[in-house]
Amino acid sequence: MAFQWKKRQGRGYGAVMRLLRAPRALFPLLFVFAALLAGCDRAADVIPGGGKQTPTPATTAGNVTVGPRVGPGQTVADAADNDLARAVVQVIPSTDDGKPVRLGTGVVVDSARRLILTSYPVVRPYRADGGPAYTKIRLATNREAGRAPQPEYEAELLISDHAMGLAILRVTRALDGAPNFDLPAVIPGDTAGVTPGTVIRLFGNPGEGTAQSTLTVQHGTVTGQRSEAGQTSRLWLKTAVRMPAGAAGGPVFNQAGALIGIMLQEVYNPKAQVGQIRPFDRAASLIDQAQKTTEAFRQIAPLYLEGAGGGVARPIGTDGIRVGKISFALSAIDTPAGRDLFDYEQTFKTGVAALYYEYTVEGVPDGTVMEERWFLDNIKQDSVSSSMAWKGGSFGVVNDRITVPGTGGLPSGRWRVEVWSGNVLRARGIAYVGGRPASEPAAKNFTAGSLASRDGIPSAPLQPGQSQVLGFFDYTGMEGVGLIQWIAFRNNQRVYQSPPIPWDGGDAGKFWVGVRPLDGVASGSWEFEVRADGKIIGVVPARVP
Repeated sequence: MAFQWKKRQGRGYGAVMRLLRAPRALFPLLFVFAALLAGCDRAADVIPGGGKQTPTPATTAGNVTVGPRVGPGQTVADAADNDLARAVVQVIPSTDDGKPVRLGTGVVVDSARRLILTSYPVVRPYRADGGPAYTKIRLATNREAGRAPQPEYEAELLISDHAMGLAILRVTRALDGAPNFDLPAVIPGDTAGVTPGTVIRLFGNPGEGTAQSTLTVQHGTVTGQRSEAGQTSRLWLKTAVRMPAGAAGGPVFNQAGALIGIMLQEVYNPKAQVGQIRPFDRAASLIDQAQKTTEAFRQIAPLYLEGAGGGVARPIGTDGIRVGKISFALSAIDTPAGRDLFDYEQTFKTGVAALYYEYTVEGVPDGTVMEERWFLDNIKQDSVSSSMAWKGGSFGVVNDRITVPGTGGLPSGRWRVEVWSGNVLRARGIAYVGGRPASEPAAKNFTAGSLASRDGIPSAPLQPGQSQVLGFFDYTGMEGVGLIQWIAFRNNQRVYQSPPIPWDGGDAGKFWVGVRPLDGVASGSWEFEVRADGKIIGVVPARVP
C-alpha cells in the first residue's frame, strides 16, 4: 500500500524580512531606498564621533540507500516522498523515565554504520547550567502513513561540529519488539548547483506543543543565501518555507530526491520555527569522520555557556526571543525573492559608500516593536536608528543598509548597532570603517563550580562524585576575537582540549567553560587554560576534593 504523507505548501512570505520602519529622527538629507520584500535602507547626516582516541576506519557491509536513480539536475521527482520518509527519524533526547527533553529530526546517511545526521542543538548533551541534559536518545521511525513516529531505537552522540550546528548519532540498540536497524540511507546531492529557484522538499517532525503529530513534508524553493566574515562559501540557504521547531535536523532534498541540506536552528528554541538550511557540503567532512570511527570511539562535546552569541552574553530571553549574530557586508544584490549580501567583512576601507548588515530573528510575536540603535564611536546616531513592528512570524531574516549623502562615504570609526525589543538588548554588532583599533583580550575573577546560574556564576560547589567541572571568569577586550578554546588539566596533566569555538559573546561580560570526562571527575587540582585566537588570556583554577 502506498504511503500518503501529510503535505503542506509553504506559507509564501519571504525569508528575508525587510519591513517599513519608523525612523527615530528625520533629517533634511535623509534618503530611503526601499526594495521588494525589503525594509528601508537609511541614509542620513551623521554626528561625528571619536576525543579520547583517533578515529580509524571500520569495515562494514554496503549501504542500503533511497534516493534518485537519475542525475540531480532533473525536473521531475524521482524518489517519492514516501520513499524518502523511510530514512527520516524523530530524534528524542530523553530522561531515564522516557520523558522527552527536546524534539528534533534526523536522517540516515549511512545505514551500514547506523549513522544519523541531525542538529547539534537538539542533541547537545548539556543543560544551560552545565549539567547533563538527558540520559538517552531515542529514535522514532516513520514506517506507517498517518501515524505518529514510533520509538524503535536508541542512539548515542558520536561526533559533532558545533560551529556548523551539526551532529552524527550512531544507533546502539533496537528497543523491545523493534527490528534490527534496517532504515535506508539517503543519497547526497551536489549543493554547488543549488541556486535561488531550486525546487526543494523539506521533511520535519512536530515540535513541542504542536497539534501536528506526524511527519510533515513541505515543497518550496531556495530563495537566497547567507554567510559571514571569514567564510569562503555560503553558510546558509534561505527559503520561504517555515517548519515547526521539531523539524530542526530534518533533511532537505532537491527535486530528484538527493540530500542538499539540513534544517537548523542556531540554538535550540522550541518557541521558534525553523526557516534556514545548512548546505549539505558543510556536513560532508563530519560524515566522513564519523564513518572512520571505531565502535569504541567516544567524543567529549565542548561544555561552555550556551547561548553566548549575537554579541551579547545571553541572546535568548525567558520569552523565547532570540536575535542572531549581526553580520556586515560591502555589497548586495536585490532579487524578486529578497536581498542577498556578499563580500562579508567586519573592517571596511575609508570612504565606503554603504554598510550592509543582516541578522536572524526568532520567537518574536507579530506586532512586537523591534528597535535598531546605531552608534558611531559610542555617540548615538538617531538619523540612522529606527524601529519597526515585527510581522515576520516566529522566524525571519532582517537585512538592510545605512549610508550617508554625498561622495565622502560613511565616516570612519567604530560603528555599533544594537537590536532591542521589550526594553531588552537582544544583539549587538560592531563594524569598523577606516581600520580596527588594537584590543587586548583578558580574563579575571576566576572561580569554579559544578553548575552555573543564569547570571554566569557558580550555583553549586565542586564536590566528590560530580560529573563535570566548570571554570568561571569575567572577560574584557574580546570584541575582535574570532575563536575561543580551552584546555583542561588535572594535576598538571592534560585531560581535555576543546575544539576552537567561534566567539560571538561581545567585548565584555561573564563566561564559563568546562569538561565532563567520560570516566567521571576525579579529585585533584584542575585548571582551565583559556585561549582567545590562540593566545592565553587566563588560567582558571579548580580544586575537586
